[in-house]
Amino acid sequence: MSTLIPIGPTLTGTVVTPDLDTSLAAYCDYLHASVLEEAAVSSEQARLWGKPQLEGSPLVTLQSPSGAPWMRLLGIPGLLPAQPFKELGWMALEILVEDVAALWQTLDASPFEIYRGPTDSGNASGMQLVGPAGEVLYLTQLRAPEAPFDIAPAQAVVDRLFTPVSACLRRDEALAVYSKLGARRSWSFDTTLGSVNRAHGLDPSLKHPVGTVQLSGRSMVEINQLGVAKSRPPVEGKLPAGIVMVSFVVDNLDNIGLRPISPPLSPTGALYGGQRVAACRGAAGELLELIEVAG
Repeated sequence: MSTLIPIGPTLTGTVVTPDLDTSLAAYCDYLHASVLEEAAVSSEQARLWGKPQLEGSPLVTLQSPSGAPWMRLLGIPGLLPAQPFKELGWMALEILVEDVAALWQTLDASPFEIYRGPTDSGNASGMQLVGPAGEVLYLTQLRAPEAPFDIAPAQAVVDRLFTPVSACLRRDEALAVYSKLGARRSWSFDTTLGSVNRAHGLDPSLKHPVGTVQLSGRSMVEINQLGVAKSRPPVEGKLPAGIVMVSFVVDNLDNIGLRPISPPLSPTGALYGGQRVAACRGAAGELLELIEVAG
């Protein structure tokens, strides 16, 4: 019987955008990102993701001032933007920042929609943005550790992806995915999700089943069980707009408890560093890219 291996940290969220230039300018001009690598989707990547028709599509990897490669933009023209909080799969990317209020003051003229302005909760402050492709970003400022979770405060004005957020139909199935990948601990509870309730016109006090998973590298995954969410519209041979994939570090691809879309490969690119890579599907069909980095 194979031994389960740890997963984490989270590295990168991949957003499909119908307008690559607009999205690139938004992140570089307003969220302090810089270009780490401009490339095209390789045949190996397209095979790993189960989307051979994506080969040759433009792919830009962005990094924060701290050097964290937290965002990739994949350009696919002609798509309709994602519908925030209404679709199954990857729903949001939660990013550590140094000062939420200061960022908020710079975003009025940006391509980002401020879905929810700054709010305080315990040792954290946060706000929510919707990007040009319909992607949702949670910007979170931590003033002190939030027990029982293992998260470190930001090391730059916009630092790193620490909690990708998914929407699924059954919380337990989604939690099981990360258990098979070697997650350390998880918690299940019911809570209000104000932005979800607002997007669907629901009672603001309505609670939803939620799960959080502690990963290595002071990272997490949040799972929202949303019976009101719908599957994303099919895009023949390609991927829909919005957040389509999250990349994670794993210790050993030979021991993962999920079946990859294709056997591991070693694609070129700044994100991979020559390591073996595989991809699999989560409980709602979302893509998880797993990059092997020996401990």
